[in-house]
Amino acid sequence: MIELMVTIAIAAILLALALPTFTESIRANRVSTATNQMLATLNFARAEAVRSKSSARICPNNNGTGCGSNWSTGLLIWTDENGDGALTANEIKRVVDPQDSIDFTPPTGVNQISFDERGRTLDRATYSFALQAHECKPGVYNRRSFAINRIGRVAVTKETCQ
Repeated sequence: MIELMVTIAIAAILLALALPTFTESIRANRVSTATNQMLATLNFARAEAVRSKSSARICPNNNGTGCGSNWSTGLLIWTDENGDGALTANEIKRVVDPQDSIDFTPPTGVNQISFDERGRTLDRATYSFALQAHECKPGVYNRRSFAINRIGRVAVTKETCQ
């Protein structure tokens, strides 16, 4: 009986030591998944612009039917195939659901990210935004900053939490 109590005590101590590290690993994995999803979304929109020979845009999702203003509700990718600058239902290419436990810092002063028919940013604009784990301890590298330059190239930087 004493051997069982000692074994349970040792297991409890080891679990108490391992659990915080495991939790941080889960956060890092979520940030990595969200980063890959964002890169795939940006590359898809850019490729759709080139493929359709029209502009492609990424905007905040508004129930899968249009563009909203809250970037944390997910993303909507659409191509302006008729050139009128307005979203119609048949121009929606993909709806991207938001990631759990990820905070998104949207581009400042911008309601959409746009690419032209050559894959460059529309109006030669540059975009900067970031995402990080919802519970992000200072000094931990669980933040990713994205920068899209005028030719449409995306650069991702690993940063410490803020």
